[in-house]
Amino acid sequence: MWSLLRPDSIAVLKDEKCRRSLGRYFDVFQERKYANFKVARSLPADFSRDDPTDKLWRLHEELTKEFYEFRRGLDSGEAGGLEAPPKSYLDLKVEIAKRILEDCRFCVRRCGANRRAGERGFCGCGADAAVSTSFEHLGEEPELVPSGTIFTCGCS
Repeated sequence: MWSLLRPDSIAVLKDEKCRRSLGRYFDVFQERKYANFKVARSLPADFSRDDPTDKLWRLHEELTKEFYEFRRGLDSGEAGGLEAPPKSYLDLKVEIAKRILEDCRFCVRRCGANRRAGERGFCGCGADAAVSTSFEHLGEEPELVPSGTIFTCGCS
């Protein structure tokens, strides 16, 4: 459907300038490289859920560097395939996000609400964001069509 409404979005697949500037995106799209979330969930992370938040952030900083090296190895074929470790870089990111929910700093208001304890932030959202609408968006630049749009309740 979107290709009928936005034929320019199909042409972008052959546009060399777009292919150069969004090379990795095209490679993932054509299954020549792994999506970042798949790489992140395959990179081992040694942490405990009892570790202090500052320690988790330090580990995150270290693993971010390793992530790019690991991804380069996968992209070049030097590294093996993807395997699921007991805890991953993606799991670490999830744990840090949960900690942020306990002292909310997601938006510029930085209200500090403990959403995990049932408090609502300045925005009115709790720990679970409610989706008001989601739809296929066709109004972006051709290289981004179609894109997904999600609006949540409470925050603005």
